[in-house]
Amino acid sequence: MLIVTRLDYPRTVGAATKPDRLTVSWPPGNGGILVCGGVFLLIRGIYTAAAGAMVAEAMVDNVSNNLANSSTNGFKRTLLQIESQPTRQLYRFQTDPGQNPDNRLPGVSAQDPIGPLGSGSDVYATPTNYEQGQIAINGNSYSFALSGPGFFAVQDPTTGQITYTRDGSFMRAADGTLATVDGKSVLNPGGQSIVMPAIGKVEVGTDGVVNVDGATSAQIGVFEFNNVQALQPQGATGFLAPQAAGIHAATQTSVLQYSEEKSNGDVVSSIVDLINAERWFDANEKSIQTQDDATNQAITVVGRTNT
Repeated sequence: MLIVTRLDYPRTVGAATKPDRLTVSWPPGNGGILVCGGVFLLIRGIYTAAAGAMVAEAMVDNVSNNLANSSTNGFKRTLLQIESQPTRQLYRFQTDPGQNPDNRLPGVSAQDPIGPLGSGSDVYATPTNYEQGQIAINGNSYSFALSGPGFFAVQDPTTGQITYTRDGSFMRAADGTLATVDGKSVLNPGGQSIVMPAIGKVEVGTDGVVNVDGATSAQIGVFEFNNVQALQPQGATGFLAPQAAGIHAATQTSVLQYSEEKSNGDVVSSIVDLINAERWFDANEKSIQTQDDATNQAITVVGRTNT
């Protein structure tokens, strides 16, 4: 069924707040085109500009979050995907008179297409960009970076929830296990905690195998996903893995000891995007004000009656 907006419908407050009041089938009967009175033709542009301003605001929030985490190890920036709102096909409706002017029978209904009418834009999605961040050497034996698409698995000791992260800034916890700085246990390939000895030289190979004074003691779990876009962000650097993500043991990822992965955010580009978003918001705000002023003039001047 084709959605159209009839140009000559009465523009009443009820039509704007309850569009169904002016929803009819044209021509009358089954199979007709659905005609919606919709919002005022006079202020439709206000709603379009407001939609653009809301998208600009979402862009500011998104870019600001990326900038705030530009120094967070393992952070993956988010993108903002924008889509246009559905367009409406406009028609001019009229009733042609019968062949005989004196004919009292109804005329023939006719419609002339005018064209599509856009109604603004909105946010489609905010996917995560999983590009590799810059790897820097810091000399910390409990600091690890991942080269490739893999993730570390960490578990909250309180809730038991497992999340996946690229942030390999670990430490030896009080109970002797390998943990994140916020107390989450780092897991091995089997999903168990990793016990680290109190003494001895710790060396970790690219496959995650932990050697203490030359003897193998454990292995750090590294996991990859068939559908990385199915991951659900959890906090600044964590991700939840639903079944649709398709988890499996890493085959294309290397563990790099004494290293850390920086945020993959681009500070310069983010600042440019932030400036553009603010200008975009200002332009839509001015458009709203202009149309509001025009509406005020229509009400107070054009619609004035002589008394």
